[in-house]
Amino acid sequence: MTRHTPQELLEKGLITQEQFEKIGPIVSGKIVSVFYELRTLLYLGVMLFTTGSGILVYQNIGSIGHVISIIALTILMLGCFWYAHKLEVGYSNEAVQVPTPYYDYVLLLGCLLFVSIQGYLQFQYGLLDDNLGWSTLITSVLFFYFAYRFDHVGVLSLAITALASFWSISVSPQKWYSGQFFSGSNLYNTAIIFSIVVGGIAFFLDRREIKKHFTFTYLNFCTLIFFVGAITGMFNEYWFAYALLIYGGCAFAFYMARQKKSFFFLLYAFLAAYITTTYLMAKTILEAVPELWFYYSLASCGGFVYFIIKYKTFFKQA
Repeated sequence: MTRHTPQELLEKGLITQEQFEKIGPIVSGKIVSVFYELRTLLYLGVMLFTTGSGILVYQNIGSIGHVISIIALTILMLGCFWYAHKLEVGYSNEAVQVPTPYYDYVLLLGCLLFVSIQGYLQFQYGLLDDNLGWSTLITSVLFFYFAYRFDHVGVLSLAITALASFWSISVSPQKWYSGQFFSGSNLYNTAIIFSIVVGGIAFFLDRREIKKHFTFTYLNFCTLIFFVGAITGMFNEYWFAYALLIYGGCAFAFYMARQKKSFFFLLYAFLAAYITTTYLMAKTILEAVPELWFYYSLASCGGFVYFIIKYKTFFKQA
């Protein structure tokens, strides 16, 4: 659409004068959207506020007092949750329109304050020493509830992160529960299984049309966790088996890139495939003929340039 398009549409009778007056300033550039800039500033403000609160408490803990600090943070957290509950529009399997421009940020602030209070209690009093894994799991469940109840993708990210942290805490340092589940496996195997299970649940919910707009967030986390776990496993044991697993994950990521029209999945697949291929080459051909490293470097650089040119349209869709 050019600057003269609205005028041409008006002359042809395809739009009314009222529509022309609304479209004209936008096309001409007199009206510019700052939607994403404002969202970024609001998210940044929430992060700076929670960070500043923590620093303020830490630097003045002697004069403020632990109990008063915890009470103040708790009151602020409950106020955020009360605001979210008061203005909620009700649950829906579809995306929900937020009631106010600040609604999402207030809810996110409440969840971050909840994590801050939890960390405060653990750091200062050690109240969660014996139940650190369970407290992380409870946090994850609570955040999943908030994410679905109030339709918040940011809180969903916190919930997935807490769930992943629960498995890492319970499996490695504390040997959660009986110590038998995953007890003989390294943490990267847990990461692979975690990503596959959570990704499968995401696909199930997507097929049932339950919060389909959450699927991308689920798959984004699962893809990253899967590749990190598989690549780590390849560096530690049974490198050929993990390499095959990575290539399978690359095929899936490429498929999702085409389906979701997202460059992120395509980038994940390319980087994982490049690391795996380079490692395999180093373990086989390049180890026997070191002189080929130079030619492989040139070929891989050329491949990356070809990748950017071939799939440049994904940049606009990411």
